[in-house]
Amino acid sequence: MSTVAWGRRILWTAGIVTALSMVAGVLVIDSPSQQRLKRLDNARIADLQALDIAARGYWREHDMLPPDIRTLAAQPGMALPLNDPAGGPAYVYRLLDPTHFQLCARFSTDSSSGQRRGHLDAWAHPAGDHCFRREAGDKD
Repeated sequence: MSTVAWGRRILWTAGIVTALSMVAGVLVIDSPSQQRLKRLDNARIADLQALDIAARGYWREHDMLPPDIRTLAAQPGMALPLNDPAGGPAYVYRLLDPTHFQLCARFSTDSSSGQRRGHLDAWAHPAGDHCFRREAGDKD
């Protein structure tokens, strides 16, 4: 076999490997719009975590949970996120009993399709409206 034939085979092989790699990359990586939705959901979780921390702080300071989100946000020095970062419905805080409350938001994606691990499992959510039941004494 001549060196020209070997050269052609190597070029064809390299081209096929490159094309397959590009196709695999497109299939594995989410679209830019899907990545944006996941980033917004991550921001929603971060906002709910801030509300959770504030509610627990209120509970420690007042020995009770706040009756509503406005009372929580009215605390001196508080700058809490009350609204969805993408202009969706405002976050919901609901007092359930003296030590339990819910935090609710509308999510764009299902977090089970991502690679969330560790303490974030407590914040796993489906797409759509979802509420998290929280306890004032939880360390989560």
